[in-house]
Amino acid sequence: MTYIIIGLGYFGNIIKNKLEKKIKNKIITVDPYNTCADYKTIDEIHFTYGKWFVTSPASTHHDILIDLFNKGIKDIWVEKPICTTLHKTLDIFAKKPDDVFLYCDFTWLQHNSIKTLGENKDIKHVEMKWLNDGSMIPKDVNIVSDLAIHPISILTFLLMKSLDHIKNIDIIYATNTSVLINGISQNNTTFNIEVSNSSLIKHRSISLYCKDEVYRWSSLNEFFIENIGNIEKTDAIEENIKHFFNRNNIGYPLDIARSLEIVNKKFNDLCTC
Repeated sequence: MTYIIIGLGYFGNIIKNKLEKKIKNKIITVDPYNTCADYKTIDEIHFTYGKWFVTSPASTHHDILIDLFNKGIKDIWVEKPICTTLHKTLDIFAKKPDDVFLYCDFTWLQHNSIKTLGENKDIKHVEMKWLNDGSMIPKDVNIVSDLAIHPISILTFLLMKSLDHIKNIDIIYATNTSVLINGISQNNTTFNIEVSNSSLIKHRSISLYCKDEVYRWSSLNEFFIENIGNIEKTDAIEENIKHFFNRNNIGYPLDIARSLEIVNKKFNDLCTC
């Protein structure tokens, strides 16, 4: 088995390192801007077997995925977001051949603490903070598609449906480095999500207010949930790779894409950045 990584940036190198630790098979890298890559373009690769990882900038995903479909590639992993718009994402799924396995990576949905929180079905209110220190800000997507996609995907997972089923959702404030999202679901679960790319520290936290208990999780102690206890430690990225290898597509790619589109529309209406 051969593994091909398209895009040798921050996340592409993480995938490469994870693969190198677990397997002894050949790893081929493609990146037009990284001199350490084996090839500059996928047209230089003249075979269609293997597992292909698309970890290039989000703005390139649509064209790369269509190209891989046309070349007859059967196993494809794509980093979040699948595409920069819902229209392009729907186009990908419409054009994907039936025998192609497309795995959409939403890393946090395979984190054991997040999966444990998802076992709670009587959620009344959700609070999430997703803060970055600004050290890695992509140029081709805004803060919603880059950073808010993580809590949005988790909220979609917790509610088990996309935000187009939400009764109301509002952007309280929005800048090019921060956004505050409030909303209420059809079953009256309220939520607020604070996202920032200009925090002094990198930090994530989730609080679930359920009928009889409050569960709190923080990245400061990421395998512990208040009122549940210690959680088994696993590597979420390695778990995602395992699901990809087993052709087990977990997650809700289209629901998350629809959720993202709704938030992005409201963000773009409010933010003049």
